[in-house]
Amino acid sequence: MPNKIVYSKNKNAKPKISIVIPNMQEETLFGIIPKLRSLLGNDIEIIIVNLSSKEYLRRLQKTGVTILKQEKKGVEAAIIKGLRHAQGDILASIDADDTHELEGIKKAIALIENNRADFVLGNRFGGLQKESMKAYLRFGNAFLSLLYSIVYRIHIHDVLTGLFAVRRDAFDKIRDIKPYRAGIGFFAIEIAKKGYKIDEIPIKYYKRNYGESKLAKSKFIYGIGVAIHIIRSARDFSPLIVFSGIGILFIIAGLALGVHIFIVFLSTNKFTLTGRALASFLFLMIGTLFIIAGLIIDLLMDIKRKIERAQNK
Repeated sequence: MPNKIVYSKNKNAKPKISIVIPNMQEETLFGIIPKLRSLLGNDIEIIIVNLSSKEYLRRLQKTGVTILKQEKKGVEAAIIKGLRHAQGDILASIDADDTHELEGIKKAIALIENNRADFVLGNRFGGLQKESMKAYLRFGNAFLSLLYSIVYRIHIHDVLTGLFAVRRDAFDKIRDIKPYRAGIGFFAIEIAKKGYKIDEIPIKYYKRNYGESKLAKSKFIYGIGVAIHIIRSARDFSPLIVFSGIGILFIIAGLALGVHIFIVFLSTNKFTLTGRALASFLFLMIGTLFIIAGLIIDLLMDIKRKIERAQNK
């Protein structure tokens, strides 16, 4: 198959906006392409990272978009391949199943153009339509978004949305990172670690009308994997959370032991548990030192990120 087919009024002109769409033979894609051109103009660059039958591919070629062959499994790998190929100053991505409000792309791009954000997510919880998301998926997405918000100190409602836009220089800082299975969370995690400003906009989210989701065989297992990546990344981005967690466990152990010693003292009117008292004091001191170390390391890393961010401007 040809590696690409470029659609542009002027093929020599660099597009301002590039839209990457990962696609596994979604029929609704054929309606999304003309809607995007109507919304953003015919001179946008639309890149389809595609995995489909030959017959479907022939139909897709007629739309005049750029087509890249998906060679690795995972939506993350597909999107980052498209973004690496993109030429625009602002890069964006949206699912091919027509469940996301396309107007959200335009709103996200506007935030970047107005320098209000470097990376913008579409918040589906801001406009869930009837039967668009099952209850267990709402709970899982809300939990993962809360976990992300705690770790990165960014209030995000929907870290696994399928719609986002990013400034080129922000993407360039993560373009060579090997993608891992965390959906759009992969981009949100890595860009947050680089210190770029992240925001979100509410979008309508519709019920899927054709086919079934191809994101993962088990969304529960997939969600666990995303949570693991968020927690694992906390070691590098937010050491205060890790150190404080360990410190609090030591403090709780020290307090529990201290309460036991005090109860024994009240009942016997004798202080005989010297060893346990020393252990209690040691646990409290270790816990306190862990928290202090977390504060210091977190402060130093925050200063480092601000310096790097200032150098990138």
